[in-house]
Amino acid sequence: MLSRMKLTSLNLMGRQNWRERAPLIVDYIQSTDPDIVFFQEVVYLPEESSLTQPAELNKKLGYEYEQSVVSRLQTSDQYESYREGLSVLSKYPIIYSETLVLKQNKHDHLQRIVQLFNVNQNGQIAKYANVHFAENPEMAYENLEELLEILESRQERRVIVGDFNMPDLKHTPLWQKEYVASTDEFYISYPANNDRIDFVLIPKADTIVDVSVSPDGLSDHRALTAEIHLN
Repeated sequence: MLSRMKLTSLNLMGRQNWRERAPLIVDYIQSTDPDIVFFQEVVYLPEESSLTQPAELNKKLGYEYEQSVVSRLQTSDQYESYREGLSVLSKYPIIYSETLVLKQNKHDHLQRIVQLFNVNQNGQIAKYANVHFAENPEMAYENLEELLEILESRQERRVIVGDFNMPDLKHTPLWQKEYVASTDEFYISYPANNDRIDFVLIPKADTIVDVSVSPDGLSDHRALTAEIHLN
């Protein structure tokens, strides 16, 4: 039985110009009305707010389920430290979650993590992965291949969504055996470089129905929204 799901992904770009951008993000998500929202570069900065950014947004959005993995400690010129990571908002119950830590390339300043979670959509279990891979495309390819190898070893297929930080998924043939990607649709998700670096990857049993992006101004990325059918 096929069930339709709408997914939105957005790299939040931390808290830069957050007060100006947050209302635009809320407006877009309310108008698009996705079932699940995937966020990357989520920042928790106690000096500015007691809440993570998705928790702030959700006061207006009203999603019933929220799951955050804001676990990487970072420093900046302005603040001694802040926490950064990944978050999801869901209309459906999140019944399982796991933080998967990927191998760190010696040239990558961050330890990359993947947010794995399952939701129960009216009795059907759907499995997802929220990703933010390395900024260098070659290292991002390594991140994706490692994730797919781990899922293969677990005999799992997941819908993989997020900031892949690579302009062309065709360099990673491993996914083509078992997955379909949003690469068949034309869109630009990172306008500064006129690139498409945000993707949705789904198991071949499922179908991508539609892909669109938001207007500029929400972040340095455009939000990516995909409608899919899960089998």
